[in-house]
Amino acid sequence: MYTNSVITGTGAYLPKTEVPGSYFHQNTFYRKNGEPIEKPSEAVADKVEEISGIRERRYIEEHHHTAHMAALAAQNAIVSAGIDKEQLDTIIVAHNFGNLVDQSQGSHLIPNLAALVKHHLQIKNQRCAAFDLLFGCPGWVQAVIQAHQSIACGDAQHVLVIGAEAMSRVLDPHDPDSMLFGDGAGAVVVSGFQEEQPRGVLANKTFSHCEEEVNYLKMGASTNPDLDKGLYVKMQGKKVYRYAVENMPELIHECLEKADVPLENISKFLLHQANEKMLKAIFEKTLNGAEDAASRFCKQVPVILQNIGNSSVATIPTLLDVMLKGKLPEHTVDKNDVVVMASVGAGMHTNCLVYRF
Repeated sequence: MYTNSVITGTGAYLPKTEVPGSYFHQNTFYRKNGEPIEKPSEAVADKVEEISGIRERRYIEEHHHTAHMAALAAQNAIVSAGIDKEQLDTIIVAHNFGNLVDQSQGSHLIPNLAALVKHHLQIKNQRCAAFDLLFGCPGWVQAVIQAHQSIACGDAQHVLVIGAEAMSRVLDPHDPDSMLFGDGAGAVVVSGFQEEQPRGVLANKTFSHCEEEVNYLKMGASTNPDLDKGLYVKMQGKKVYRYAVENMPELIHECLEKADVPLENISKFLLHQANEKMLKAIFEKTLNGAEDAASRFCKQVPVILQNIGNSSVATIPTLLDVMLKGKLPEHTVDKNDVVVMASVGAGMHTNCLVYRF
């Protein structure tokens, strides 16, 4: 018998505010060294869209907090799983900035997001532990790994795993990188089953490189030297890109080997939705430079970043929810299909799950 960790329900919340590239045409952009960028803002915005593939992103409504988005996604996942909320043994919320109430108040880390979600859902079960996980953009995948391990050792049967981020409230309006990010939340219920055949999470793997890589993504001052002394997300984009392309394919291969699943048996690759150019480079290297990588990308790598941007920890659970609920008709999964879920982000960290439906 196998103790299987299976995703039984999915949910997502996308804010209603759609932000196109033209929104940034009024901004003045600066280089990392504080010098103004001479090009018109329209040209800067068009270049970011061309490189990233991101045409628009979603921004959280003014009256909402990060916890609101997380709770709404969680509610959808619980209904999808068909369980009573009081059956949950654990709630794990992956995030990086706590409960962002608005741009002026900064991050609220107490009470923790998982506690706020439990409060919003009105879960009374005192034995349902609610805790957070901070692990950069790969936080949601790492939280699923944590859920899987809790189920495997008998500590939990039903675990609610959420990724939620209000990135728009920590973005520097004078940094072109700010156009890459969006807000949102995604959630799953992971449940344990005793079964004769393995399914669900088959294997997992994580890399953490924390030497010079620790500075690739961090908080820092605005690129505009005249702006206040607030802290904003700062990224060394070329180094992040290089890190992802060099390390994610290696990690994926190691995880597949651990799962004893050949690369050719993978039906879909659910990858962190950060940058379409980066996704294509990661996929091509994962396929060892196969000549048909470009055509296979369209069939095997679902992409939704064009309309939602990089929502950090929320990208993969949102993608999973959209796909499993039939909103991507060109990307479907059948029983026994095996997929890869892999992410990368601040730390630097990269992680991977091999999962059988």
